[in-house]
Amino acid sequence: MGHVDRKQRDKEEIKKRILGATLKIGKKEGWQSVTIRKIADEIEYTPPIVYEHFESKEDLIRELIHGGFKMLKEEFVNANKTESEAKPLLRKLSLIHWDFASNNLALYQLMFRPEKPALSEEFINMINIVNETFMKLAKNNKTIAEELNINWFCLIHGAISLMMTFPPPPHFQEVEPSDLFANMIDRFIESI
Repeated sequence: MGHVDRKQRDKEEIKKRILGATLKIGKKEGWQSVTIRKIADEIEYTPPIVYEHFESKEDLIRELIHGGFKMLKEEFVNANKTESEAKPLLRKLSLIHWDFASNNLALYQLMFRPEKPALSEEFINMINIVNETFMKLAKNNKTIAEELNINWFCLIHGAISLMMTFPPPPHFQEVEPSDLFANMIDRFIESI
């Protein structure tokens, strides 16, 4: 039985290395530059080894996206368990997005790229938590809740995209970007 367990561990380790190499190449060169050949070179194996674990580059990318949404979902679920009030929960969810993007920018950009939205189970679970929060804030008015949800989604993703891509204007250079983001979120929540 030990031989079989070791083989499984080795297989899982190679899979982790493949995912790590894919993320490294995506961060360094951009996602369009990721190829099976580059991944194989990075992990010092041949392309057939990569294909033993993933059918294609797209399969590999889906796995990375799935893992990212799984991490975000877990944080959303924890926040939802610890905060029962809608406004503080919305603030926590927003800051979770910021922290995740700050710590995993290349993965975040991959997860939320417009050309391939990923509707994984984790993503749907996250959306459900956000929808429930907005339903509370809108006093169960579905139309208002949906409008607020779209506004929030645009605000957080737009702000993250801009603040992590461009330098701040001169009058904001002394302010931490995370503080600017939190202030934006607070103003949005206060307006509800």
